[in-house]
Amino acid sequence: MNAMRAPLCAPHLARIACLIAFVTTAPAIGGCGNGSTSAPSPAPSGPPTASLRVTFDENPVPFRSTGCSFSTPSGWYTPARIQETAGVAVTVATMTQKLDGAAVGFLAESFDSRFGACSGTPFTPGMILAGGAACGTVGACTAGSYSTYQLSIAGTDANGHAISFDTPVLQFGARPAGQVVLSR
Repeated sequence: MNAMRAPLCAPHLARIACLIAFVTTAPAIGGCGNGSTSAPSPAPSGPPTASLRVTFDENPVPFRSTGCSFSTPSGWYTPARIQETAGVAVTVATMTQKLDGAAVGFLAESFDSRFGACSGTPFTPGMILAGGAACGTVGACTAGSYSTYQLSIAGTDANGHAISFDTPVLQFGARPAGQVVLSR
């Protein structure tokens, strides 16, 4: 009798057919399938960790000859939004801005000097709220020549986990012909 039921459990049949055959037959049948079992995924241990995601309005960012800053009107800049996606607030301790992969002194500033509230969302200075966002403008106002920008932030989430986040690399577009490029 078992030999007659074996084809019901062949790998080419749907798993549900195998389960129906097993439930409706005598308990003497050992089981169906390929003999492997999978344990249920363990529940996550401990409280969740914050998760951050960034979006840039433009990437690559075009070189702009005006509008960057009062003292250095030319450069590359674009709006950015840092979103917390796991429902856990983050307190930002440090922010590092890099050009061509290296931290640069003229971009040393605090998170609060670069980021603030996004339109229509709550904001607490120095933080990215649980499920919330912080918005700002990123890039570099400089007469120097660079090709990339990246932002790194570090801090602690509301559950005590250390957080370190590097944005994707923001590509800078080429300077128009005739623009003066000073050495770094």
